[in-house]
Amino acid sequence: MYLPLGVVLIRLRRHAIDARRADRTWRYLAWSLLSGTITAIAISGLLFAGLMLLANGLWWLALPVLVVLAVPIAQHLVVRHVLVPLGAVKTAYWVGHFASMEDSDAYGLVCGAWAYSHRPNPTDEAWLIARRDTRKPLGDAEVVVTALIAAGRGDAETARLLMRSTLDLVEVHPPVRELAGEWLAVDAAERGAWHELAADARAARFPATSLTYFLEGVAAHRTGASGARALLARWIIAPYRRATFAYLTPPVGMSTEPMVEAVGTIAVAPEGAPLPRAVAAHVTLAQAGTSVATLAETTAAWDAALADPATRVWISKRALELDCPIGAADRALREVAKAVTDELGDLADAAKLGAPASRGAVGDGLARRLRHGRLDALESGFSRWEDRRHDGAYRASIDEWREWMALRGQYDAAVQSGGGDLRRLAFPHAYKMGNSMASWLWNTRKEYALAHAVFAWLLDEALLVGDTEAIDVLSRNSRIAVNTRTGRIEFPGA
Repeated sequence: MYLPLGVVLIRLRRHAIDARRADRTWRYLAWSLLSGTITAIAISGLLFAGLMLLANGLWWLALPVLVVLAVPIAQHLVVRHVLVPLGAVKTAYWVGHFASMEDSDAYGLVCGAWAYSHRPNPTDEAWLIARRDTRKPLGDAEVVVTALIAAGRGDAETARLLMRSTLDLVEVHPPVRELAGEWLAVDAAERGAWHELAADARAARFPATSLTYFLEGVAAHRTGASGARALLARWIIAPYRRATFAYLTPPVGMSTEPMVEAVGTIAVAPEGAPLPRAVAAHVTLAQAGTSVATLAETTAAWDAALADPATRVWISKRALELDCPIGAADRALREVAKAVTDELGDLADAAKLGAPASRGAVGDGLARRLRHGRLDALESGFSRWEDRRHDGAYRASIDEWREWMALRGQYDAAVQSGGGDLRRLAFPHAYKMGNSMASWLWNTRKEYALAHAVFAWLLDEALLVGDTEAIDVLSRNSRIAVNTRTGRIEFPGA
């Protein structure tokens, strides 16, 4: 009697959780309420059944009934509130298997890594890595495990990058994606990055746990996207209510306007020749910090100064006074332009800024340096990556993924600063190396999800630059069905 009833309750609860994953409206609250009600009824009923069995001397049956029926229902509560705070990695791993019947090892491993992130130690880390590396091919669970290990080491930036990178993978384990989304939501809340969190919520990039759903509501309220009317209901169904109570009201004096990065402004230079104004702009750049505005104004000031006849006359007079050889003035102007260009180039690289629109001795040199330097670095990075298919240097799947994400980040940063011209120059080499490497990952390494992510990204870039040959090849490659642990993924037009 108890077993069939328990199975029905487990299935009803899982149906409620699956339904709320696809919704962020008021229905989310309804499904959450239903799930919580089922959980409370099931746990109460199972405890009663266990006591009845014990009272009738069937103690040997009470324990299996409680384990088989209670653990699947209370699994999320046990892992979140007991095993994760204790850092019980291996226990969390095994209990996590009860969350899903589809590739349960994936979520179990993530639960273990979640516990590790709260209480890291070398032994558990080695155990998690060994378990992770036996799972092939690469999927979202392995990436999230690596992200949580990075978080345990204190490397939040790497964890953030890896969590977001799962959006490029076609293999989807809903419980794994939920946990990734929750980690990102908590991280954004701790950093005060409410606009970032609100954007994730609008795009529904990750299915939401009740904690994520509440923090998304806070983000919407603090960015002015919605009021606080439903915020209390979200808070009630979320865990950690004591810790999150302060989020119910925004800090006093907090603005809901989007935050804009402060940029330095060039102080108004005193009336005088262009050269003193350029020097003043350079000093202000060093003091105010490098931004699009300060870099552009400083570059334009130097171009105006070095092109001004008064500057040449002044330098020529100084050369005569110092009895310098013929041509010293021209050489001095070239050396000043080179020194200024090099310094501004270093500052632009550090701030990941593009070349200003100014044209002159400094502006033209700065544009050439930034474009060619970044293009050379990109081509070198893609070539080194692709060389491994020839030298037989196999890496772990997660290391291949991390290197690909690093290359993508380098490419995106360069294109963002260099604009469409640099994208058109960089894409042909990225396409040649990337398509070759992705084909090798697919055919030789059997890393289907990883290879598909590369094909899909290259196709997006090919569409942006209008490379018809690449579009044709990549369209066919990215439409090949991908076999994952959660099923075979088919694509339209395949």
